[in-house]
Amino acid sequence: MTNLSLNITKRLSGIWHAWHFQFALGLVVTALCGSLCIACLHPLT
Repeated sequence: MTNLSLNITKRLSGIWHAWHFQFALGLVVTALCGSLCIACLHPLT
């Protein structure tokens, strides 16, 4: 694997982890606060 492809893979992995963290946090807050929080935590959905 070249250095460029390794760099891209690390960046995509970081993006995926950030998205997964935000999604999981949104689910937890939604479960605690109710459906009103969905609009605040998930603006793209």
